Amino acid sequence: MKSLNAMNTQGKNNYTHLKRHNAIESGRINALSMLVNGEPLEIVLREIIASLESATSGLKCSINLMDKTGFALSPFVSPSLPTLLLDALQNQRVIPPSTTCAFAIANRELTVTEDITQDPHWLKIRDTALACGIRACWSQPIISPSSEVLGTFSMYLSTCGAPEQDDIDSLIYESQIVSIILERANNIQQLEETNAELERRVEARTEELTNANKMLKKALEQRNEVQNQLVELENMAALGTMMSSLTHEINTPTGVAITATSYLQSILSTTTQSFKEGQLKRSQLTSFFNKTKESVDIIERNLVRSTQLIKTFKQLSLDQHSQEVRKINLMSYVNEILLTLKPRLKRSNQQFCFDIDPDLEVYSNPGALSQLLINLIMNSVQHAFELHQIGHIFFKIRIDEKIADHPLLKIIYKDNGRGMSEHTLENLYKPFFTSARQNGGSGLGMHICYDIVVKVLAGHIECKSKIGKGVEFTVVFPVALDEPELDSF
Repeated sequence: MKSLNAMNTQGKNNYTHLKRHNAIESGRINALSMLVNGEPLEIVLREIIASLESATSGLKCSINLMDKTGFALSPFVSPSLPTLLLDALQNQRVIPPSTTCAFAIANRELTVTEDITQDPHWLKIRDTALACGIRACWSQPIISPSSEVLGTFSMYLSTCGAPEQDDIDSLIYESQIVSIILERANNIQQLEETNAELERRVEARTEELTNANKMLKKALEQRNEVQNQLVELENMAALGTMMSSLTHEINTPTGVAITATSYLQSILSTTTQSFKEGQLKRSQLTSFFNKTKESVDIIERNLVRSTQLIKTFKQLSLDQHSQEVRKINLMSYVNEILLTLKPRLKRSNQQFCFDIDPDLEVYSNPGALSQLLINLIMNSVQHAFELHQIGHIFFKIRIDEKIADHPLLKIIYKDNGRGMSEHTLENLYKPFFTSARQNGGSGLGMHICYDIVVKVLAGHIECKSKIGKGVEFTVVFPVALDEPELDSF
């Protein structure tokens, strides 16, 4: 049995990783949506497990919870584990630890049993586990935001082995989501119990109606808080895309510089050896100088390119977390945004067309603008086109008429994809509404766009679309052409 904080292993192929990632994201969105809509806790957690198991053949998962005494652990939601094994896993001792899950709680970290036949702590239930086709167990503790250990998220496998990094990431991420759900469900349950008690008192004493209304308000705030957490997770996903793009894009110039350095070191070594042996010819020295200059030029160009990339990604990352207004060259900024999306766009066949004055500069909120454009682009990439279809995405950005002395920036965004039905258009900006739930759609992308335009940029957004005719978004919001005063926006 091993306790793991991290493990460096070779990742699974990109398809498997993407399939699991999409399944996890879909399960997360569905489960939290169920929680908000009042579904029972067991059904909500079952959705988390079902999505993960569907992406990994032969995987069986279990969410185990501590009892009220804090000394025993039992399966709470385990839809795929046989009843025989579930009975054997009831009331696992935590002090002293008696199983892989108990050790995970005791150590407060990922614990792995690569082969249950070699782990003495599985001795009592080893035959039962083997009869149920279980050979390995990986268990991650579920820890609440207040650092209380609630239970474990466990993976049971039919073959021996240690988790790869993708497995570790999945375990940690799923345990965090389950922790949020358990805490929210506990809070909601407490609110419901308190509300029920208040309602009984209202029957006898109408003056306590005010207290009941307060508790209902808290329940609504709880729902809004869960929605806000989902929006924040979507925003963090955009930042994660930027970071992966930085790693991907900087590899090329860095690799070229390293190759040039190695070549420079090689010719230096050869020339030095000839000099020491007294066999260095004038032609060799001239060749050495020419090749050295060429290598240094290559190194310099690629290091400058790396520096430019780092500056670009650093600025976009800062924009994502800042509400400050600054000067933006719109053509350059759109190109920087596309650069951050380059790894994801490589898997598609979209072509971009711009109608933007290269000298157009405005003062506005760059973080809000980048999030808006990223969501529009990814919405087209994910939903508008068939696989391998060559699509066209068009940007037109202009300064429109003035209102209250503020110029209006008008962004027209189009694609020639499959378009949307009237029903989709009517519900486009509603949170959690999506026509692609099976493909990992969260239903938050256009809701975030609407909030950014209306609440952050103080503008408005319109969408026109028909089935088979693509979409056209028109976004209008106030900007400044000169540096604004602090209270101008």
